[in-house]
Amino acid sequence: MSRATYSDLELLEAIRHDDEEAFTELFQRYWKTVHAMAHVRVRSEEVTTEIVQELFISLWDKRASQSIKHLPSYFYTAVKNKTLNHIEAQFVRKNYWAYYKKFIPGQENATENTVDFDELMEAVETGMEDLPEKSKKVFKLNRLEGRSVSEIADMLQLSEKAIQYHITLSLKKLRVHLKDYIVSVILVINIVL
Repeated sequence: MSRATYSDLELLEAIRHDDEEAFTELFQRYWKTVHAMAHVRVRSEEVTTEIVQELFISLWDKRASQSIKHLPSYFYTAVKNKTLNHIEAQFVRKNYWAYYKKFIPGQENATENTVDFDELMEAVETGMEDLPEKSKKVFKLNRLEGRSVSEIADMLQLSEKAIQYHITLSLKKLRVHLKDYIVSVILVINIVL
């Protein structure tokens, strides 16, 4: 039987059993709708495409554990959450820079500020190299991308307590590594607390 004749629930059941043709049919059936829902919120083709890809990849990756009852509702909620995460991450980045500039008194030269900011980011990147791989990933997702503990736990298939552990470990190690940048680092580390 052609997958095109399957109901949404039949497609989902087939996908749970690793049916790639069913997934292709589901993608073809819904990608335009998902794209439109995302584009209305972010108004960027690049970001919209990224959101659509992430959403369908996540759906495939978690196919065995999904308990979706109504695809349109699932897609609506998933797009809303992904677009909110994107907007929040943009907000965090803007605040990050605003706080940094605010706490560098007496430096009026924009070029000098940019150089200082770049040096700080380079120091953060260098410090992150010494972190265990999982802690590094958790730190990037939480502190640099602005993702929540629960979202990271879901993405990495770990408990929220484990995510908190990795964040705490990362912060302790980075504080030692970045002691020469203490004022700026405090802002970087605590901006999303």
